[in-house]
Amino acid sequence: MIQTHQKENNIDIVKISGRLVATDAPEAMENLKAIVESGEGKLIVDLSGVSFIDSSGLSVLISAFKLIRAKEGRMLLSGISKNVQTLLELTRLSEIFEMFATTEAALEAIAKPS
Repeated sequence: MIQTHQKENNIDIVKISGRLVATDAPEAMENLKAIVESGEGKLIVDLSGVSFIDSSGLSVLISAFKLIRAKEGRMLLSGISKNVQTLLELTRLSEIFEMFATTEAALEAIAKPS
């Protein structure tokens, strides 16, 4: 798993690539927690480079979502592959997460007042 972070107009964008699985979950969660705590409450998680997520990876996304909501912020997912989207639908997490085809679309949505 490779994780990159950038800021655009006070919006944190985290790109995750590879597999988000149990061996990477603690590091991913630690990184996302630090970003959420230091951020403005707007987070986009770009999953366009993620080929596989297991239950530990889903737990990372859920935990980050809970942290951002505690700050009364907003977290969006972008670039979701068909495999990951199917998993999110099967677990009904697609009903909780705001999902967008591209990071650009997510940026446009998060920039608007909610």
